[in-house]
Amino acid sequence: MILTAQTGILYPFCWLLGKILNFIYIGLDSMGIANLGLCIIFFTLVVKLILLPFTLRQQKGSKINQYIQPEIQKVQKKYRNKQDQESMMKQQQEMQEIYRKYGTSMTNGCLLSFIQLPIIYALYRVIYNIPAYVDSVKEMYDPISAEIAKIPDVVTKLSTFVTDEKITTAQRAVNTLSKLDLNDIPSNYTLADYITNIVSQFSHNQWITFGEQFAASNTSLQSAIDTGVAQFDKLNTFLGMNISEAPGWFFSGGLHFTPAMIIPILAALFQFLSTFVMQKSQPSNENADPTTAQTAGMMKSMTYTMPLMSLFFCVSLPASIGIYWTVSALLSFLTQLGVNLYYDKIADKEKILEKQMEKAKKKNANKKPKKSFTERMMEAAGMADQNKTASSTNSVANTSLKNYVSAGSDADSDGSGSSRPSSGASYKKGSIASKANIMQQYNNSQNDK
Repeated sequence: MILTAQTGILYPFCWLLGKILNFIYIGLDSMGIANLGLCIIFFTLVVKLILLPFTLRQQKGSKINQYIQPEIQKVQKKYRNKQDQESMMKQQQEMQEIYRKYGTSMTNGCLLSFIQLPIIYALYRVIYNIPAYVDSVKEMYDPISAEIAKIPDVVTKLSTFVTDEKITTAQRAVNTLSKLDLNDIPSNYTLADYITNIVSQFSHNQWITFGEQFAASNTSLQSAIDTGVAQFDKLNTFLGMNISEAPGWFFSGGLHFTPAMIIPILAALFQFLSTFVMQKSQPSNENADPTTAQTAGMMKSMTYTMPLMSLFFCVSLPASIGIYWTVSALLSFLTQLGVNLYYDKIADKEKILEKQMEKAKKKNANKKPKKSFTERMMEAAGMADQNKTASSTNSVANTSLKNYVSAGSDADSDGSGSSRPSSGASYKKGSIASKANIMQQYNNSQNDK
């Protein structure tokens, strides 16, 4: 496994996914159809199957939240025009009781989404760096990388070439090689391994350009490039497309359409359908509070922004990434369609809610109810306001006492209806100063006792 293999926290995910990809490639190769396009399609299917339990659980939670919306809306309608802190807290408490009753939550599925994030990111790292995980593919690069390693000042020339050709996916590997002391390469690696990290990102046209610049008078290098490019083209050709290259915008350099543009178009279409049916499965909330309504609005906008993002990325990135994106969006669409069909047309809604209540009852039997994040924040804000008010009141009282009474002074009454401290000052009967003075006298007399 070469150095582009992911390290750090994602290493175990990439390692596992890499093993799966390598196993799929070996299986296809044994049948004489070694092709990275097919390999990525099967790879996506397997990963989707691995993630299916998480996906189904997440979508089931969304459906349950949709089922209990009448109860939620009833509470929201009850407090619709009440914006005071006490009403807002009561609304949150009543809503939390409903969610607790059915063993679900307002943010149901978010945790599952976070669990999937490392796996999804690891998928991209593996597909970006297939030679790092598929030994047979790496072996195709070994001869050509060994010849490139013989080029004088190879690090500088590779770095310049990558910059000039704008091969952004190879920039990380170039930076690693640039910082490396060539006299201190780890014993289990060679310079050719580091070079494979870079050249595995070259497209067909970039290989031709590289050969013209560096192999014009180097027959062994040119021979290695010719042999290697022929292997790479065969490996990367899928439905008449070279999936190592980005489809590009069909109107760039003149209006024309290439077969590779089918990939980003299908990716955008399936992403739209997937997001659309997912949006339909979300709870409709006509009486929602402003925060919930804003969240629903963001979800609705994603129906259009996500397909546009898919189109942009799949046009700009190698078609191999686009194939994964397209197949993944298609499978998500079909899965969501099946879930909607089951829960909306086939499943018994009442039985599902009954089972949820039974599970929630058992779960909450010996469990102390926890306050929601919103409730804790609002309570903290309320206590802060109370402390602020108390602090302000104490401050005024202390200031009054300081203005009218000297701390620790002895005072007496002159019998004329006015209070007089030992300093000789007199205050009008019934005034704040007089009352403060009387209080001070009382405190002093108690202390003397």
